[in-house]
Amino acid sequence: MRRFVIVGRHALASPDFLLDDLPGTSGRLDVLLRSVRAALLVSHGIRAGARVYLVLLGGPRAPRTLRFDSATAKFFRPDERSLATLARKVLAHDSASERFVEIKPGVALAAAGLAAVDEEIGAAPLVVLREDATDVRTAELPNGAVFVVGDHLGFDAATEAWIAGRDALAVSLGPVSLHTDDAIAVLSNELDRRAL
Repeated sequence: MRRFVIVGRHALASPDFLLDDLPGTSGRLDVLLRSVRAALLVSHGIRAGARVYLVLLGGPRAPRTLRFDSATAKFFRPDERSLATLARKVLAHDSASERFVEIKPGVALAAAGLAAVDEEIGAAPLVVLREDATDVRTAELPNGAVFVVGDHLGFDAATEAWIAGRDALAVSLGPVSLHTDDAIAVLSNELDRRAL
């Protein structure tokens, strides 16, 4: 299982955003949704064995976490608007469970942030993407690693503490800063090459 945790510092944890102005009204949930596409979708299909957690820290309903799972996914489309429509429908659900509840095929919701992720991933090793770390091409990645990525703002203090408390390995994707979704695509390609 390939797992990604993407933290959106201001991404809305509610459906109160406009599909016609996703970047301007969602706390940049668009950044996270493009990352879902990069992690789960491949040409003409869905990547097997992949899971993405979007930790949404923005708005009065935060924190909440969306989990996208390729094993049960149906009707995922690669365009941002379709993914935003799907996320909006799931976020409109009134689930108060701090554990993940599947709302739509392949998409679950938890009324919690990193605590919900922590419960699911257990003691799995963390690998965090950092610009000033060891290059991923020379790093030895632990088996079963969960990859943690920030949005365009990076991590908040609570997320940094969680990462430090889990003794995460830090890796870099190269000398140039990438958008979050591009970082996921590059990392996925590196993991694909290592799997061959």
